[in-house]
Amino acid sequence: MAKGKAIVVIPRQQGYVSHETAGEWDFIYRASTVKDAAYDIGDHVKLADGREFVYSKSSGVVASGQAAQFVATGAIPYVVLDKAQSEGDKEITFAAVTHSAIAKDELRGGFIVLWGVALKDMTRGIIGNGASVANASIKIYLDGPLTRDVTTSTPGEAYENPYANLINTGGGSSTLAKAGIAATYVSAADMYFWVQKSGFVFIAPQSDMITNKIGGYFRHDGSIQADQAFSSLQAGNDTTQYAGHRVIGDYNNNGPLFNLQG
Repeated sequence: MAKGKAIVVIPRQQGYVSHETAGEWDFIYRASTVKDAAYDIGDHVKLADGREFVYSKSSGVVASGQAAQFVATGAIPYVVLDKAQSEGDKEITFAAVTHSAIAKDELRGGFIVLWGVALKDMTRGIIGNGASVANASIKIYLDGPLTRDVTTSTPGEAYENPYANLINTGGGSSTLAKAGIAATYVSAADMYFWVQKSGFVFIAPQSDMITNKIGGYFRHDGSIQADQAFSSLQAGNDTTQYAGHRVIGDYNNNGPLFNLQG
């Protein structure tokens, strides 16, 4: 993949797909310690039935049937720029600040935000970065030009690719956002896999997903529950992240087949 050219694959976008012409998506249901040369973390594949998957990397076990969690904490904390840049430039350099060592292009697929002028915040995608030892300045290449000049007093932050750090060991956390459902069980850290962010899928339900409780919210462990549970004694395990809605079945019957909203 050329720098900045993220891949979004929409197989058989035109026309109808029959059983005879439907593709086989074997690669989606694999987890491997070897990165697929055809994809980079954050690339999307959208199937003709509406399901959408994102190429991801694990930082531990990722259960299937329950939502994977984003565990990234941010790459570069609040700090000013190391040098001025002009409107139209497509790179910035953050000044030295406390951070871990960062390899060349490790932040690709992440994001930066720059402040400094009221009502003129700038958010850009990261298409690459220079290597940086811990706590040093770092150059970052952007997916689009700056729309105003920036100076050494302009503050900002950088966030790594959120899909490069997913986990769900089954315990979960109510403070971590959910990324979607792993297409297959991931047995260890540093494995490459696809996570489903939208479309039809089974998600482990809580017992309150019945009768007229159609919409569901993610629970701490990546299962789904109805919003009424927020006032229950288990409130510490609840989240406010909407997951989607039941389409077929419920906790007591066949299913549920769930339409994940992404």
